[in-house]
Amino acid sequence: MFFKKSRAKIAGKFKWFPRACVLKHPVNTQELGEAISRKCTVTPADVHAVIRAMPEVMAFYLENGRSVHLDGLGSFYYKLSCAGKGVDSPEEVSVEQVRAVRVQFIPERNKQADGYRRVLGEGVELVEFGK
Repeated sequence: MFFKKSRAKIAGKFKWFPRACVLKHPVNTQELGEAISRKCTVTPADVHAVIRAMPEVMAFYLENGRSVHLDGLGSFYYKLSCAGKGVDSPEEVSVEQVRAVRVQFIPERNKQADGYRRVLGEGVELVEFGK
């Protein structure tokens, strides 16, 4: 994984931080389907069809109050954003407080001898971009 040096103003002073950077363009559905098909016996077209159907099917379950867990990847669920719109009593709680509905993703984790490890992000080596 690559990072760049980035400057941000914190409490009136500029500080430097590493910032993750993405190279080129995102991997598209076609590329992902071809890579997955090389790891199993399914054709790229079949993988592509499944990936294309997944958002609609996941949305159906999420909209019906379910979380979606993909083995080896993690879990998705809806989260409500109500930042700064708290009320004083339970009776005042309403949907008007909701600013946005967001999808929360939690990467799967596996138990190891020395604790839990996340499947995604495990073994990431950081390299400064341009070096």
